[in-house]
Amino acid sequence: MVFATLFPLGVLQLYHSVSTGYFDARTLQFITGGANPVLEWLRLPGDVLFIVGGVLPILHLCWLSIRYMVPAVKPTEEEREILFTEVVERSGHD
Repeated sequence: MVFATLFPLGVLQLYHSVSTGYFDARTLQFITGGANPVLEWLRLPGDVLFIVGGVLPILHLCWLSIRYMVPAVKPTEEEREILFTEVVERSGHD
């Protein structure tokens, strides 16, 4: 993004501000006209690669997490009793 769009647009805007004035280089007519839309469209293939390269791994991880989902393990009645057994301390003089 920096080298494909921002730097070239900045150089063009700097040249325009030096040759015609700072105010004219900041107008909407300059920003939306000329080479700006062309440079933004030239950046599109790189943006698509960046988006696809970021989204595909996330989608793959989501697919793997759904595909290899482990069902919840429910304890049996015996395991529940062991799990919730109370521990009672006995006094020393029985």
